[in-house]
Amino acid sequence: MYVRILETMSFRSLMIFVTSCQTLNLTRCAELLDLPKSTISKEITKLENLFKTKLLDRSTRNIYITETGNIVYQRALQVIDDLNSLHSDVQTMEDHVQGMIKITAPPILGEILSTYVIPDFLKQWPKVSIHLNLSYSFDDLFAEGYDLALRVGRIDDDRLVCREIGSSKRLLVASNEYLQRFGAPSTPEELSEHNCLRFQFKHDLTEWRLTSGSEIKLIYVRGNFFCANVPSLRGLALQGSGIAQLPISAIKDDLKEGRLVRVLPEWSIVENPIYLTYRRGLNKPKKLKTFLDYLDQKQEIFSLNIVPPEI
Repeated sequence: MYVRILETMSFRSLMIFVTSCQTLNLTRCAELLDLPKSTISKEITKLENLFKTKLLDRSTRNIYITETGNIVYQRALQVIDDLNSLHSDVQTMEDHVQGMIKITAPPILGEILSTYVIPDFLKQWPKVSIHLNLSYSFDDLFAEGYDLALRVGRIDDDRLVCREIGSSKRLLVASNEYLQRFGAPSTPEELSEHNCLRFQFKHDLTEWRLTSGSEIKLIYVRGNFFCANVPSLRGLALQGSGIAQLPISAIKDDLKEGRLVRVLPEWSIVENPIYLTYRRGLNKPKKLKTFLDYLDQKQEIFSLNIVPPEI
């Protein structure tokens, strides 16, 4: 019985099914695997016939994974990961680390990586090459082929392993020019009367969560500028355009030299956790495992929540 199942179920079919689950788009799956779309549909149907149940609900526009399909997906993912790791281990000596590592991170964390982590790592393992993509958008690790990502804020994707490695603290700041023109708010509630420069992708109502000791306040703010880019927000704040919440790591020098000053200094923005995330699986390529181990040794540099004493 089991021999017949193994003969019927091919590694190719599992790979096609897993990729279809990850992309939820048969056309995209076909492009990634360089196969005709008709082949993708046939292989999925073959698996469904083997298991005698529906694994994917397919409509003209959308694909949904059934409850049974999710079980098959999780197990198939482990099988593929094991086979890939086996092939990688056979091809490489146990102490040999080489190949490309693709990383995506927001620019501020990317700057930390490229300054404090990557140079020394590449010196120790010169046969590794690193592709670092800097983006504030949450790139899909599966669709884009990234090995790992650094993220700020909560991640909801059960296909990924997420390890908290630090936190980012942001402060409310403005230029002296802005505060001289419009006055400084004396309470969090007064922020709603000011032009607030907001980090976001869409023109939605913005809620700032402020903390002081054990107290947390939720304040709705408005403003004439929003952008998902820290340097751009910093630039407008420096020009006197409004009040912004910015990471300490991005404005330490501005605060020290007086180009920006703290607003409501007894309050700060609720800290955001920093996560290291990568695709779930039992085994990881040697190059990725080595890099993850190296990051563990450097974890303290990701605690971006220390306010310099002179500020």
